[in-house]
Amino acid sequence: MRAIAAGLSDVGRARLHNEDRFLLLPEYNVFLVADGMGGHKSGEVASRMAASAVARYFRGDPARPGDSGSVSGSNGASGANGADGATGDRLAAAILEANARIFARAGDSRAHRGMGTTVVAAAFSPDEQRLHVVHAGDSRCYLLREGALRQITRDHSLLEDALRERPDLTAQDLAYLPRNVITRALGISATLAPDACAESTRPGDVFILCSDGLHGLLDDTDVTRIVLEQPVLTEACALLVALANERGGRDNITVVLIRIEDDSPWPPSASPPGSTRSER
Repeated sequence: MRAIAAGLSDVGRARLHNEDRFLLLPEYNVFLVADGMGGHKSGEVASRMAASAVARYFRGDPARPGDSGSVSGSNGASGANGADGATGDRLAAAILEANARIFARAGDSRAHRGMGTTVVAAAFSPDEQRLHVVHAGDSRCYLLREGALRQITRDHSLLEDALRERPDLTAQDLAYLPRNVITRALGISATLAPDACAESTRPGDVFILCSDGLHGLLDDTDVTRIVLEQPVLTEACALLVALANERGGRDNITVVLIRIEDDSPWPPSASPPGSTRSER
């Protein structure tokens, strides 16, 4: 099996700057979405650094800082860093390295103090036939399989944390909690505890990485319909972003689609991986 991917990022209709970033590294089967925060363009710096650090890691840049942190496994993930197999371990190490770089920059620069970024990163292993996912924050990964959409990451947010601790909370209770408070992100601390999981893959699976500018405005039905009706990944990305803008576009909007296929010549229905504001 192989993975093909496309991505798109848009500033939306309410923001002056795009603080989202995405990464397509098809030669390493690595993909990422980051949603920066910090104001005064610092979020843009943080998300760009996250994408660049992961790209450098997989391309073999030897100048790497010492990282600290741990990765929590979920959905059956295992192994030294919370993700099973060498692919998952490398992805986790790349994210920890990105955290170290962003935290160091924030400490060295008054202009960038307090900056950070959410991240959701995926790495496909053809040998294992598994997709490894590492994430921190509220950028998400979904799996669309046989017409059914399933979220495979859990938001690191005040709202989600409250629901985990108190699943009996009512909608009225939740209304008092801020919805945009993130409890984990890259660059906020010298140590980071992202979550990791690994999903077995089948031909036809589509994995969706996205920032909250997309999943906050589109429901599962919207996403499922567009991805199923539009087999060209670049076009599906464009339709998803356009619909989020139609719904208000109140934040930056970023999506990466990853489709798992049988090894064969490039199918006519799929475009080569495309990108906008991507780190290459």
